[in-house]
Amino acid sequence: MRIALVQMPRVGLGEGVRWLLERLPRADVVVLPEYWLGRSVLDEEGLRRLVGAFVDVASAVGGVVVAGGVAVAVGSSVRGVCPVVGREGLLTWGEKIFPSAATGERGWLSPGSRLALFAVSGWAVGCLICIDLMYPELVRRLALAGAELVVNPASISADRRGLWGAVGLVRAFENSIYVASAVGTGFEYADGRPVAGGSYVASPNGGFRSFGSEAGVYVAELDRGEVLQARARRRYLDDVKAVGGVDLNIYGL
Repeated sequence: MRIALVQMPRVGLGEGVRWLLERLPRADVVVLPEYWLGRSVLDEEGLRRLVGAFVDVASAVGGVVVAGGVAVAVGSSVRGVCPVVGREGLLTWGEKIFPSAATGERGWLSPGSRLALFAVSGWAVGCLICIDLMYPELVRRLALAGAELVVNPASISADRRGLWGAVGLVRAFENSIYVASAVGTGFEYADGRPVAGGSYVASPNGGFRSFGSEAGVYVAELDRGEVLQARARRRYLDDVKAVGGVDLNIYGL
């Protein structure tokens, strides 16, 4: 599996697609960061234009594009959405389950209710938008459903880059999966802190590769053998599937 993580500044749709087409290599999966279009809300027509533009990108790279995390009007609410686009059009999408309380997202972004899980080049790939990676239950939900790779379009302040990488390492190891986070760069976080990259790939066996702060497209080759070896050795997912109810012996509460 060849994955391309896009670490880019905030730009418009047309400029962003041109920027990508100048840099993208052939890849099975391309992942853009959260809010690379800013926090403006896409209506139905805006989402249609986004998907149409990324059909061209998917065709150029010969794979599937996770078009970042974008705000989309869904009926009377606004949700964070990760559109998954192939040469055929919109394949599926996931939603941000837990908008961030710390950044005030919950004042304008409604909680999501569905996660994306899709097949690419024989791999099962899930998507969690930004802070949803902080919830181990969501990663485990995808892993138990068969995910071997979880991609994470994210917008993380520069002072939290180390923490974000550590979270990805733990999620990858405890679920025997790869975790790949695409983080934006060169703009400000919701509270004014700088966003300066830190995209990474974490392996199921504790490997970690980070891509610094410069804008660019960063490529990694993923090995399914690592996933199989981790699952055979540690059997975390098998244990979770097999366990019954766990009781609590409570004292003094």
